[in-house]
Amino acid sequence: MKAYQSFMHLLLPGLTCIATTFINVRNQYLDSLRGFALLGLSLTNLFFMANFAYGYVPPVTRDGMESALSLLTTVFADGRFRTLFCLVFGAALVIQYKVQNKGEDNLFVIKSRLCVLGLFGVLHGYLLWPGDILLNYALSGLLALMWLDAKDRLLSAALLTVLPVILLVILSILVGEPGFDRSSAEYATLLSSLPVSYAQLLSQNISHFNMMIILIPLATLWNTLGLMLLGMELFERGWFSGQRFVSGKVMWTWWWGSVLASLLLWSNNETTVGHMLETLNWLAAIPMALCYLVLLQAIRQLWPKLSLVFAIVGRYSLSLYLLQSVVGILVFHFLFPATRVSFTRVEYFGFFLALTLVQVILAILLDRAKKTGPAEYLLKRCVRRLSDM
Repeated sequence: MKAYQSFMHLLLPGLTCIATTFINVRNQYLDSLRGFALLGLSLTNLFFMANFAYGYVPPVTRDGMESALSLLTTVFADGRFRTLFCLVFGAALVIQYKVQNKGEDNLFVIKSRLCVLGLFGVLHGYLLWPGDILLNYALSGLLALMWLDAKDRLLSAALLTVLPVILLVILSILVGEPGFDRSSAEYATLLSSLPVSYAQLLSQNISHFNMMIILIPLATLWNTLGLMLLGMELFERGWFSGQRFVSGKVMWTWWWGSVLASLLLWSNNETTVGHMLETLNWLAAIPMALCYLVLLQAIRQLWPKLSLVFAIVGRYSLSLYLLQSVVGILVFHFLFPATRVSFTRVEYFGFFLALTLVQVILAILLDRAKKTGPAEYLLKRCVRRLSDM
């Protein structure tokens, strides 16, 4: 069950790549949302790049900073950026299909892109990092196409989002695995199994990613699909128009509801009950993601240059997502393997900030040079080749 729970934390990444491919006419607001989420996703994914099976294992002695970062991650990061990517993806699907060029030819292009991204995900998951989620989102995206013209998206979105979470909570109760820290015998066994060469890493990747493929249809496929459908509906209702769509009172109600629910879960995260209910934080992520939509609207109005930076990052989301994996695996498994044991949340957060800065600088340099990201270029070439067949 631990491995299953770790998989649930890995749902953030791949959507950034898929969502990018569905927008030929640039929408700066959507690009800024995508860039914002992309930069935030590594805050949690770095844990699983260092230790895929369990993610972050807390030290025995925890100071105030350790606890504060744990709380902030639970409230503002866990599942929040994944949800935001899902909403953007749903909106991007509608833009590509309805706004740009509705028709069978366009639908074929959308399906081709999803299939190519699924292939990217398989290669990425086996060869580099089994936390890849492109395959999951490619499959969810293909299913979401059935709701492009549907009238019952909101009901479908609610059922598909909530029911998998309930299933996962039930599974957690049935398995009932307690948490552990760095003093436990289980942690010592874990350390002895960490790969020390690429051959060992590849072997573990194959094993872990095979498990991920088996787990996709159990819950994550449907939860992801539900959030995509919610994004479609929000787009149809004007939520991605760049204008404020709810009152400040409603927004603060969502904000505090999400924060309080996450606080309740975080305060019990060291207990067996807390581990059982951990997946409920997925639902608390939804109102926070909606708050992020409004936050990015405010940033666009008050700090347009910052919004532009997020948008530039969003345009290179596929390349930057893969870069995150390359850097994380390289650092934790080959350059500085001791960090897998020594890093606390403070060091992980410092690494996150440095990686964020690198991504921003690289995206700005590519934008100024008017260059297409290498992964985006390869994706377009593959889709074009399929279209010509």
